[in-house]
Amino acid sequence: MCQLQQFAHPGGGGGAIEAAPTPTQSSRLQKRHNAGNFRQRFQRELNGSIARLDWENTCGGNWTGPEDRVRSTKRCKKRQLVIHALQNNTRSELRSLRAENKDTAITKAIDISQQRKWALHSGTYKFLPSLNASSSQLNLRHVHRDLQFYVGAFSYLRHAQLHWDYSNTQTESAMSAELGRLRKSARHVLCSVEVAINATNRLYAGIGQKNGRRTVPLLRRKILSRELMEKRLQQFKTPLVQLHHEATLSARGLPAEQPTQSVQLAVDARFVKFEYVQYLNSAWKILARQRKQLCRNQSQRQGNALKQRQPSQVRDRTQSN
Repeated sequence: MCQLQQFAHPGGGGGAIEAAPTPTQSSRLQKRHNAGNFRQRFQRELNGSIARLDWENTCGGNWTGPEDRVRSTKRCKKRQLVIHALQNNTRSELRSLRAENKDTAITKAIDISQQRKWALHSGTYKFLPSLNASSSQLNLRHVHRDLQFYVGAFSYLRHAQLHWDYSNTQTESAMSAELGRLRKSARHVLCSVEVAINATNRLYAGIGQKNGRRTVPLLRRKILSRELMEKRLQQFKTPLVQLHHEATLSARGLPAEQPTQSVQLAVDARFVKFEYVQYLNSAWKILARQRKQLCRNQSQRQGNALKQRQPSQVRDRTQSN
């Protein structure tokens, strides 16, 4: 006859085996664990936003300066490749956003599929950066500045919503998650623009020097200060700057005003997302047009210059005879 052997308790002796936690207890433990993780992520993100600017150094590295000089005969083709890479990255990001917007498996808190219904409110958001899709050339310095604003807007909107999540549900809401994805998207495109600016500067490094001055200026990348960014963000109806400040206080464990659910924040988020998608759509179309015309225009200028030189050379030979 078999006997059941009773396992000894780790503390010594022949104590009984501890019962496994019930489903209710497991659920409570999981919720407590998730709340702790969310609290840590909330504090880490908000404290990080104080120490650094979310729209600065989006590539996570440092440009070491110009490389070897590129011959003038190859410079245009190299420039064309730079524009093509930026065009592809912009279009890829646009496709990802559109695919996500159509994916029914992803919970979307910011639905822009019926944006035309909100046309009456569009005048309120004229301050959001936009592009003329029929333009022949994209000014990378302006695009760099515009994308910084989109990163800042998505970031401050997310932090305001995260503070509400932290104070009420202890879990990240669908709205916060989507604003995080949009911020990541804008940072990725901003990084691509910075890469394009640096690559362009490499192509023209060291040329055009005349009396210590450059006839071909380098493209400058200006980072918006927090003060300037927050001044622009105050154009939203949602008090994003104040809500961001309260969120950072809460993350540091300091007294902060209790956040309330804001319908206006959802409206602001809807328009920022819509205009950002429109901005990317216009940008890649302009880049496609610019890439095709770039070397063609240069060839035409070189041909015209050659024609202008030829008559002068004929006159010189005639006068010498």
